[in-house]
Amino acid sequence: MRALIPMLAIAALIAVAPAAATTGTSTTTAGATDTKAFCKAVIDTNTKAGTMKNKRFLPVSSVPPSAWKKVVDAAVAGGDRFIALAPSSIRTAVKHEIEWFKRIKANHYSTTTPLGSWTVAEVRQITNFERTQCGITFG
Repeated sequence: MRALIPMLAIAALIAVAPAAATTGTSTTTAGATDTKAFCKAVIDTNTKAGTMKNKRFLPVSSVPPSAWKKVVDAAVAGGDRFIALAPSSIRTAVKHEIEWFKRIKANHYSTTTPLGSWTVAEVRQITNFERTQCGITFG
């Protein structure tokens, strides 16, 4: 189960890219909950960090520690904005995930950091959303 959690955590990562608040229609506020902007943030951030290619998360075994660190740093830096951007159906799970990433950073980027308030059910909730709403696949 421990190997599954880091893979799902990387897959569930949601860090806000600067363009995530723009949907291409009308002006969107920082607190807007837009699925397209949320998905774009996930894809852009993970692609930039090196954990995703062509909307497909790389297998956890091929994700280098430097990419893992970039993911954690992005989640911590954009946490509040990410929570605000998250659709209501996954907002609590996203909040718990951001709390987990903060603990990971404080724990020197350890992939064995306990989930705390973030449950395995919430991990699955986020990954299911990414799969069905964002078109993301998992390696």
